[in-house]
Amino acid sequence: MIINQLNDKPKQEMNLYVEDQYMENHPQSEHISKLKNFDDLFIGDPSEIEKNLRELLPKAKALKDQSIYLQMMARIALTEALQKKFEDAHNTLNTAEKLLKSGDHLARARILLERGRVYQQADNVELATPLFKQSYEISKKHQFDEHMLDAAHMIGIVSEDVHEKIKWNELAIELAKESKVPRGRAWLGPLYHNVGQAYIEVEQYQNALNASEKALEYRKQEGYAPNVRVAKWSVARAMRFLNRQNEALPILLSLVEEYELMVKEDTLDIPEPILFSVRGLVYEELSEIYQANAKYFAGLAYDDLSKDEWFKKLESTRLERLKKLSH
Repeated sequence: MIINQLNDKPKQEMNLYVEDQYMENHPQSEHISKLKNFDDLFIGDPSEIEKNLRELLPKAKALKDQSIYLQMMARIALTEALQKKFEDAHNTLNTAEKLLKSGDHLARARILLERGRVYQQADNVELATPLFKQSYEISKKHQFDEHMLDAAHMIGIVSEDVHEKIKWNELAIELAKESKVPRGRAWLGPLYHNVGQAYIEVEQYQNALNASEKALEYRKQEGYAPNVRVAKWSVARAMRFLNRQNEALPILLSLVEEYELMVKEDTLDIPEPILFSVRGLVYEELSEIYQANAKYFAGLAYDDLSKDEWFKKLESTRLERLKKLSH
């Protein structure tokens, strides 16, 4: 499994709420700056991410403030879960949890969040959901905007009822709009994407298109090409459900051309397994559109040619095939 930023994560540095004054005055401020932004390492193969994070752990542990160390442990636990090492993941979280102090609100919120994701990876949504909600409440209380929104979006993902998905995503969108920090507002792209897919589930296709177009707008502002392409696919998908195939088709064909060019020129900006996933979804939409068009034109052809007595007599097999294609 490859971890990427194509689905529901904003491409942003994570704010770890380390005191800026401490960062500036510390003699090893350059090293600490790298530690502060350790979340930037969370892309690629989980085993590599785990390795890179563990290499930073001794430096994090040496800091006077243990918050970064505990948060890093929480992220390591998720890499272990992504490798199906669920017992190791929980042990890592247990170790971090034992070191928590009463004032470690951010670390506590992130440990809860990652514990929830570990359970989610193990398909135990019942145990994951209350942990996401606890993390959300802590982050909301202490104004850890990006982590509050991360927890809210996870609740939306694991909710079995689609209306709950919509509720949590819409709530998170409003919170992201109100956020005073860029890292909070950066969640708007993925949140609009997620709620757009939920609207499709409840057949609210115009709402789905509106949300997908918003997601595309924010993804373009973000400037991360893989996310922009996924947002374009989402727009085209909503258009198809609105019977606007003629508008969706050029968007999808342009995406296919872009993927094929990257493969041909060996300029992929995503791991190959992710290419198969996102390109496969584009192919799926094209197949749906072409199938619908084939049915439509087969019906028109049958209506016309079934009125032609000579065609009926000489090409009965073709006419019967058109009839089948039209249904």
